[in-house]
Amino acid sequence: MKRLLKDEIVLNELSKTVKVLANPSFKLIGLGFKKGQRLEKHSTSTPAVLLVQSGEINFLINGETHNLQSGAFYEIPANIEHEVHALADSYLYLIK
Repeated sequence: MKRLLKDEIVLNELSKTVKVLANPSFKLIGLGFKKGQRLEKHSTSTPAVLLVQSGEINFLINGETHNLQSGAFYEIPANIEHEVHALADSYLYLIK
């Protein structure tokens, strides 16, 4: 069934938006950020891939800032702290 991330994720001025869009064999998580919102420092126990579907973010990891725009992705290793800062309204996928 065809679905659009922008239909599944409604951006919220007050907080980031998170929605699980997956099946039992893997996790696909949709994330929505309004410009200026942040996902504070955290880590994941499993490796993941963060994919920017639209918008622009700064992805901070290991003391470095990576600017990611539509179509860009970052492979996140397990147990490494990282954070996200939205530079524009942004829709992301997190694949675990």
